[in-house]
Amino acid sequence: MKNCSAAQTLALAIIVAAGAQDAAAQDAAPAGPPIAAPAAAAAPTAPAVPAPSISVNIDNPESLKGMNRVAIGTFTVDILDRQEATTQISGIELVTGAPSDIVVTLVGVDAARYQPLAEAAYRRFAADLTAQGFAVVPAEELSANADFQKMRPADGASDRLEKSPAGTNHYVSAQGLPMYMIDETTLFPKMEFHLMGPKPKRDPYMSWSTAFGAGFSMMNFEKQRALAKSLNAQILNVRVTLLGGQTRIDRSFWMNAGSSRTDAAMTFVPLYNRILVVGPAGKFARISLAQDVATEKLGDLVSTTSGGTKATQTAANTAIAASRVLSKFGGFGGLGGGAGIIGSMHYSNKSTYELRTDQSVFEAALDQGFGRVSQSLTGELAKAR
Repeated sequence: MKNCSAAQTLALAIIVAAGAQDAAAQDAAPAGPPIAAPAAAAAPTAPAVPAPSISVNIDNPESLKGMNRVAIGTFTVDILDRQEATTQISGIELVTGAPSDIVVTLVGVDAARYQPLAEAAYRRFAADLTAQGFAVVPAEELSANADFQKMRPADGASDRLEKSPAGTNHYVSAQGLPMYMIDETTLFPKMEFHLMGPKPKRDPYMSWSTAFGAGFSMMNFEKQRALAKSLNAQILNVRVTLLGGQTRIDRSFWMNAGSSRTDAAMTFVPLYNRILVVGPAGKFARISLAQDVATEKLGDLVSTTSGGTKATQTAANTAIAASRVLSKFGGFGGLGGGAGIIGSMHYSNKSTYELRTDQSVFEAALDQGFGRVSQSLTGELAKAR
């Protein structure tokens, strides 16, 4: 108690003495007759608390009017079990030791389970479509369709491992469906705003090789018009993107700078969780999340950064900044040469973490989180038709 004040010590002594006196009085009291237990009261039924509503975006909503019969043409789940967030730091982030680079690796989950998890998500989505009143083309009818058979992958592959700007992606296709990946920002172009003006946004969850092959995927989506006509149904292409432990960038005033941070929740990210609809007329529509959908905490987020204290991070930032400023004005070029001064230099300061969880927690979180995503997307799809 050496850190306690005299008043705190006195108060604690009084509490302890009072407790001892009360206990002694109870020991001395004669035992009375047994007291009958009160009749058990019926437990009050708490009113059901609805899950908070989830915002969605709809592109080309007019193309969704009148839809009723649908077929699930693709269903791809993208699980990032290693994530990376890289940005530039400036201003206050520089002197407080904020990291510019964060790497989070999910530990305790068996990647071999991703396929059955994707199959379970597919079944959940199909059930939600049916619950919303859609007539879903049975998988057997879809598989037997001649137009669909032309779209099946020749090698029968249902999973792929790639590296994207956001980390390591495990793409898994349910039901042996084809895997058509396309940059979401090119189908319906999106812009990001920066200090020097807007610039096209890029899909961060797609590797360069997949992005280059997106034109081929786009042609396959176009070919789905024939499938839609032969089935007399709208073709639904589902993309699920989830982060096993979220990394995100906190932007500074300069917009192209900031610091990175992370948390221990599973997150379904906006835009990249979507249903892309292809109709018989070849028109596209898309319904996608407009906000993060996060689950409960997955586990313990443990820093594995060597010397990763705030003091050493601050020192690292300061040293890197000083070396680059000297390089800038000394004419030596190097990593800092040619960079701007405030708000544009990239001071690299990496923090690494392991998100330690277990299989049952991960699977329960995926089931709960995707359940909310699926209900929201199918519900809004039903409202739009």
